[in-house]
Amino acid sequence: MKVLFYSYAYPNPVQPGLGTFNRSMIAGMAGENDIRVVSPVSFVDAWSARLKGKLPKGLNDPEFSAVAGVPAEYVSYYYTPKILRTQYARWMAWSVGRRLNRTMKTFRPDVVLSYWAHPDGEVAVRAAHRYGVPAVVMVGGSDVLLLGRQGGRQKKILDVMSNADVIVTVSENIADVLTRDGVDPRRIRVVRRGVDRTLFSAGDKTVARRGLGLPENGPILVSIGRLVPVKGHTHLVQACKMLVARGVKFHCYLIGDGPLKDDLQRQITEAGLHGIVELKGAQSQNQLPEWYRAADITVLPSLSEGVPNVLMESIACGTPIVASDVGGIPEVADNRHDRLVPAASPVALADAIEWQLRVRRTNLPPRVFEPLALRAAARRLTQVLDEVRGTVVAPTSRWHSFGQRRPVAVVETRSAPMLETAYRMQNSLPIATSSATRPKDEIADEVDNPRWSDEVCLPSTNFFANELGRTGEEFVLPKHCQS
Repeated sequence: MKVLFYSYAYPNPVQPGLGTFNRSMIAGMAGENDIRVVSPVSFVDAWSARLKGKLPKGLNDPEFSAVAGVPAEYVSYYYTPKILRTQYARWMAWSVGRRLNRTMKTFRPDVVLSYWAHPDGEVAVRAAHRYGVPAVVMVGGSDVLLLGRQGGRQKKILDVMSNADVIVTVSENIADVLTRDGVDPRRIRVVRRGVDRTLFSAGDKTVARRGLGLPENGPILVSIGRLVPVKGHTHLVQACKMLVARGVKFHCYLIGDGPLKDDLQRQITEAGLHGIVELKGAQSQNQLPEWYRAADITVLPSLSEGVPNVLMESIACGTPIVASDVGGIPEVADNRHDRLVPAASPVALADAIEWQLRVRRTNLPPRVFEPLALRAAARRLTQVLDEVRGTVVAPTSRWHSFGQRRPVAVVETRSAPMLETAYRMQNSLPIATSSATRPKDEIADEVDNPRWSDEVCLPSTNFFANELGRTGEEFVLPKHCQS
């Protein structure tokens, strides 16, 4: 089966540790499927890397490969940081559409699989349906559980859920939330992520600590994840301060990178936790198992989650968990081995950590839940994709498919900038301009053709033709439009 995967959450030359869970998923599927990846990269991250000399060969560095044998194309994604979030899908389509459109034409996938509901899911569903290809959207957790609770963004996400042919969730909890939001449960599939069991497995704690240069004696806490607000690291630092005040001896290591790095370091210093709580930065996938093996507890104080890979990797390595009781975490935790606490509660977090450290339990029964191996999880996802493979995609009234005849909005203007502004403010109708020598009806008849989708005709210039080409729409510049 030919699968096109589309998501920002995929390792790239700027952030090789981004979306490792998707890398594992693609690696598991690649053996039995022909896969291509198109991944948008924030222009902020790309420009910052270029200014620092970290992208000498550009985003599509031929020496970088996230998954061996799986071609990936990276495209800068331009948007308005932190504002106008409901318009992010338009910005993304404008940024990556040309590359995505070309890949759809040349690769001709059987199905388009995307991760993250909005904007990635919207762009992927529109692109797939334009070519009559079924679209499957995977939701990660926070996109539905947090972003999906907020006004205009919620409507955008539910629109994506309504137009996708199948929605894949990583937990029963997310499936239930979507069902309560009005999504047809018959189109929802729960597919848990797999873990590379050849990499993540139990091992010798002392050997792991020696290899990482950690103290061989004394309790060690490990928290792995991006340093972003939703991961709740500030609450963990507060809990560590309480534990020190109670006389508990331990070391805590935060593994990951992100925008809160400086703030967390400041909080650690102000709390007098220097040498007790340490930021260790991002670690490679091959290093993570050693961190789990070295730890007495894996701590995940997130405010929202689907079913985090961190916990499944920790379980595979035999390390107990203290985590927030949110999302799908209760579906994989075992109260005989683990402790769950309310989110954003440093006191409860400190209590649970102290209990785990002080109460030494032995001879525990096997866990109820054990994560699937990568190949097993990949086969389950492939089965879901195979369900919709070959499906004839019916166009909706709001999201038009490729080749559908539509009305044309004819704008009488000779100003390319004015037309550009008009086009950016709408994306539901094709636009054409008229002039004294080109009657409106004649242009409308020519543009309203199954070969065209959101075309623009400029009698005096092809300036906007180049801009339109960046959206990836099927575009032909007629002779009378060429300057």
